[in-house]
Amino acid sequence: MRPHPRNATVYGEADEGLLESIRRSGIIQLIVITTDGIIIAGHRRWAAAKRLGLKTLPVNIFRHDDDLEVLVALVESNQDREKTNEQLGREADLLFEVETERARRRQATSTGGLSPQLVAKSPEAAEDTGTTRKRIADSLGIGQKKAEQARIVVGIVDQLKAKGRIDDGEKLRSTLNDKSVHAAYRAAEEAGYIEPRAKVAPSLVRTPQSAAYITIARWHQLSPSEREAALHTEPRGGFNKQTDDSIEWALSSWNPVTGCEHGCPYCYARDIAERFYPQKFEPVLLPSRLGIPRLVGSPPATAATNIGEKNVFVCSMADLFGKWVPREWIQAVLDQCAAASAWNFLFLTKFPSRFAEFTFAPNMWIGTTVDCQARIPAAVKAFERVECGVKFLSVEPLLEPLHFPPGALKLFDWLIIGGSSRSTQTPEWRPPREWVNALFAQARDAGTMVYEKTNLWERLREYPPRTSAKERPLPIELAQAVLGHRSKDITTASPAASTEAHSADAAVSVCASVSLPTDPHARRKKGE
Repeated sequence: MRPHPRNATVYGEADEGLLESIRRSGIIQLIVITTDGIIIAGHRRWAAAKRLGLKTLPVNIFRHDDDLEVLVALVESNQDREKTNEQLGREADLLFEVETERARRRQATSTGGLSPQLVAKSPEAAEDTGTTRKRIADSLGIGQKKAEQARIVVGIVDQLKAKGRIDDGEKLRSTLNDKSVHAAYRAAEEAGYIEPRAKVAPSLVRTPQSAAYITIARWHQLSPSEREAALHTEPRGGFNKQTDDSIEWALSSWNPVTGCEHGCPYCYARDIAERFYPQKFEPVLLPSRLGIPRLVGSPPATAATNIGEKNVFVCSMADLFGKWVPREWIQAVLDQCAAASAWNFLFLTKFPSRFAEFTFAPNMWIGTTVDCQARIPAAVKAFERVECGVKFLSVEPLLEPLHFPPGALKLFDWLIIGGSSRSTQTPEWRPPREWVNALFAQARDAGTMVYEKTNLWERLREYPPRTSAKERPLPIELAQAVLGHRSKDITTASPAASTEAHSADAAVSVCASVSLPTDPHARRKKGE
């Protein structure tokens, strides 16, 4: 058994009081699980039982495959428990998400081709907006206003914490739980966290260039019908084309969501956004960009021999899986990618734990950033359950020597290694070649393909799928530096080729011969 990923976010973890109660009396209330062992209700009891070493647990099996019904059951199974205002707000937010998705599914099957924008303006949609909030409040047994305000406040608490404003988030959370929902909502308004509705019209905030964007705070205030209309805005534009070889493995990018709250000092995207975006680097959804994959057709014929022509870097100006990003935004992006199966879509995040919330299509390359040793455990844990076209690691910038647990790199098809360009907060950085060589040796032992970026002193460029070592000749000096006495077991480039490469400046690429993949979706064989 394993907990549903939404359990802990709504109800928290087991406390010592629960632990002591189970120690004395055992598990009294049934734990509700799905047919495949996902815990819908009782994750805290399950966690406490594990800590106590209990071998068997009483369960009730919820026999329903629909993911939305599972979420509703998660809330309904906890109806009788005593809850904080924060937990009520998180339940309201979860049910609001369910209603939004149900509205999308109804609209997809019953509009008869009517555009989402027109549907959102119809009397039926307006009625649905009001009844949705009432239905959620009735499910929770509280007033409609309280449910709506609690939902908005918990969203703001999460945003504040994601931005590193822990004290502000805890202060608002304490007001919510210790005083009242209304007091917390008023405090959020006075602090400027909530945009007053009277000052926001129309629903979508417009940039001076008339490209609509929606902030997270505004998103939490939209009704399901308004959200659905935003996610089906008529698309405009196309993919952005790369003008240099800094990301030659993805010659197009697409940014339906921009902005990030990590605060990494070496971030190039923040510098660009602060200079050119009206919304700066605040996370926003750009609805008119969502449907762009439907407009661009198929990759060019040259993509057959240049995988970069087929690869699209998604949200290069954001972290799409950041913990502050609404789930609906992520799912909307994934739906567009799955429908455009002729292209490969590459995703990169520093929050790989969120991958458990989603299913990925074969044309999705899923990656996470590991710039220091501390990020390795989370990356390994997350990718043990990820299924997609290609799994990859981006070690950029490589800030310290990295050492992966034995066998861990076998989880990944591809390893990207790089330094960092100069930003407004940090200088240019090129990691020592010794660090790169050591990491390369670990990747070779795991059979993982390696791609070295232009901001290294020397470069190796490989692409998935995997091939045998003999099909990937190395420059002889690189093989000797990395593998030492083992270099005789590696097929190397000719001495003439190596000499020619090293006659250039040290910063110029030293590349292996590369055969580009003809089937980028091919996966490694088990045990390879």
